[in-house]
Amino acid sequence: MASLEDAPSGDELAALAYTLPPLPPKGLGLATETVLVLLSVITSIVVLIRIWVRAGFSRVGNAVWGADDYLVVVGFFPYIPATVFGVCAVRYGVGSRDEQIPNPLYQMRAFEYIIYWEVLYFISSTIVKCAIGITCIRIDRRRRITYSISFYMCLMVVVAIGALAFVFANCRPFAANWNPALGTCQKVITLTTVSYVVSSIQMATDWACAIIPFFIVAGLQMPRRAKVSVVAILGLGILASIATCVRMPYLKYWDAAKYPNNLLYHVAVIIMCSITENSLGIIACSLPPLRKLFRSYYGSASERSNPKVSLDSFQDENLEGRPFKLTPLKNDYRASAQVGPRTNGWEALDDDCSSRKGIVRKTDVTISTD
Repeated sequence: MASLEDAPSGDELAALAYTLPPLPPKGLGLATETVLVLLSVITSIVVLIRIWVRAGFSRVGNAVWGADDYLVVVGFFPYIPATVFGVCAVRYGVGSRDEQIPNPLYQMRAFEYIIYWEVLYFISSTIVKCAIGITCIRIDRRRRITYSISFYMCLMVVVAIGALAFVFANCRPFAANWNPALGTCQKVITLTTVSYVVSSIQMATDWACAIIPFFIVAGLQMPRRAKVSVVAILGLGILASIATCVRMPYLKYWDAAKYPNNLLYHVAVIIMCSITENSLGIIACSLPPLRKLFRSYYGSASERSNPKVSLDSFQDENLEGRPFKLTPLKNDYRASAQVGPRTNGWEALDDDCSSRKGIVRKTDVTISTD
């Protein structure tokens, strides 16, 4: 590819670049566009259903909004335009090898969209990971859990703010990020270095939010099926971590001076893995509230807490399922017991009642005579 430096001026380069038609995606570019569009559709559906449930329109619970709900919705707003800019970058060369790009000015257009995508991705990913962290804290409020997740969340926010500051301050003017003829960029800190730091912190946060739920849910008094589903839902963070791991070896290609060949081809992997990571984070954080929609599988709290006791046969789990007869009584008796909220810091992830209340179980046993 010819060097962009050969153009007479930055303004003329920009004028010429904006006259270029988009390229039909092929190969890795087509795969990247397909993944971005598919994940954006799935993620949008999941978030909309979450809003529908939390707003109380689904008739499976009252309107209950928490900090994680607000963060997911806020993080979803930059996610959609980030996906759009990723698709636009594909249409101007991302995912294509050098010999497949007819004009070097396509790289300028592609990098403009890449910069926009990167800024929006940083914002969305950071907000979504904070939402996941708050979800874990809502499950278990013990200090060692709260402090550990809070530390990673604060560290991630600081690093994300630093990365955004780098992107905006790296070149003067800002458009020099994709059009070097318009100005200059500092050479002390490279985008590769910043990307490695951000990816490392994100990977550590993903693993923390993915592993901690396994130990949290193991101690909860809840049905085995519910435990497995909650662990599987929050364990999607592991897949997000895998996407980050796949992205790491490709970050070195941000350094165009060392790796000038097929730059846009390698950037496609970075965009695809980043959007996958962000999408899985949004989906993982949005699925727990949707458990209310599957009462046929989990059963409602009222159905589990009001079993009917037969006079002829009473099944006792402690007797290994062997029935025994109850002696008839002269009068009707009604006994009830209620276990109050736990005080050891646990909080229900989601149930028919508000998730801000403690775990409450009420059992009514009625014994009647002939």
